[in-house]
Amino acid sequence: MKAVSEPGNIDAKLATISLTGDGRREQSLLKAFAERYNGEEFVLQLPATVAPLGHGNKLTGRFAGFSVLQTIKTYVSKWKFTRYLLLIDKEYFNNEDLISEIKNNLTGFNLVKINSLSDQAFLINCNVGSHDLTIHAVVCGKKKCVEENIAKLINLEFGTPVKPIKSDIDRTLNQHDSNLYMLIKNAREKNLCQAFTDLTSAFSNIERILHNS
Repeated sequence: MKAVSEPGNIDAKLATISLTGDGRREQSLLKAFAERYNGEEFVLQLPATVAPLGHGNKLTGRFAGFSVLQTIKTYVSKWKFTRYLLLIDKEYFNNEDLISEIKNNLTGFNLVKINSLSDQAFLINCNVGSHDLTIHAVVCGKKKCVEENIAKLINLEFGTPVKPIKSDIDRTLNQHDSNLYMLIKNAREKNLCQAFTDLTSAFSNIERILHNS
């Protein structure tokens, strides 16, 4: 899957738009994941530095948690994209009923249907206006955030326990002459699936849907 930074000049039929935080960490994580999956004709648009807000207007904003869902209507109206990958940290949920909380935050979306792909990965089918949408939603971290998944992969790959804190993770990766992109890109398949069970489930399903479309 080809990773790109800008939505312009992308064939909407071949593209999946990532919806997540706008930091360098998400860029590296998703770029490495995308490149591990087959199908060079398919595209993953990486998180925008400043995401579009509103219905095709020029307002911009930075988003956290469920607020990033606000950008979908702009992507649909301006570029006709219909496939999305939502990454959201567990800390944004108030209870363990993940499906119910996701559904409650899909304000303005119609005919919402949510199916589980794994414990914390979900396939959402819904529509906005006349557009049918597919959203893969992945909840990161068992308790709080994606750093838990990264720390687990570091331990599996290098045998080095590390706290799920950004500074500790970066320090440990530097000690192994690595970085987040290299960690994900070069990780053994078994370890990647164990540390990122939900994200690998989502990517596998995205690939299956794209190949069958």
